[in-house]
Amino acid sequence: MNSARTESGKNVYGITYATFDDNGLHFESELAIQLHDGPLVTLKMPTQLSERQAISQLVCGQAAGCSR
Repeated sequence: MNSARTESGKNVYGITYATFDDNGLHFESELAIQLHDGPLVTLKMPTQLSERQAISQLVCGQAAGCSR
């Protein structure tokens, strides 16, 4: 995911977690926003298809299925 600096001066980061278990590869993404006065706010969001595909290829190889 990307990080950016918004016009309001907030730092915004996208974070994706990938886990693998007996049922395959699973993804969880969130948006983390650091406010001017220090607190960090997180919001859950869908994982982009292109990101799921890229991580699957990296973890599972060209087949990108990771199914057992």
